[in-house]
Amino acid sequence: MADQASEMAGQALPAHGEFVWTEIASTDKDKCIDFYRNVFGWEFQQSNATQDGMDYREFSNDGGHPIGGLYQIDPAWFGGNPPPAHMMIYIAVDDVDKSAELAAELGGKVHKTMDIPNVGRMSIMEDPSGGMFATFRPKM
Repeated sequence: MADQASEMAGQALPAHGEFVWTEIASTDKDKCIDFYRNVFGWEFQQSNATQDGMDYREFSNDGGHPIGGLYQIDPAWFGGNPPPAHMMIYIAVDDVDKSAELAAELGGKVHKTMDIPNVGRMSIMEDPSGGMFATFRPKM
């Protein structure tokens, strides 16, 4: 994601509402990397967008521009009760905070809004039926 944000510098931002990133939260990172590498030919590289030594792998389908990331779920992040493995789609927005406010007004839930070092700002949300997604605006 850091590489993607730096590639966007000086270019037009993704359009509001455009899908921009896919993230895989895994309960067995190594097994999943091997699985996706063999099924889709994805290539994985260590990301520079994490802190505290988190092992976050960006993936691409051609060895170039990353299209998503994969990480190991740490049960400690969830008080010992982690969610199951899942995928999260990131959607570009013009303003992360305003989009979160609007989502909450319209019956959604905002779980977390945060800055991603060297990358941008994001918010994890839930639609009124429980569908999870994230919004994102790259740092420019």
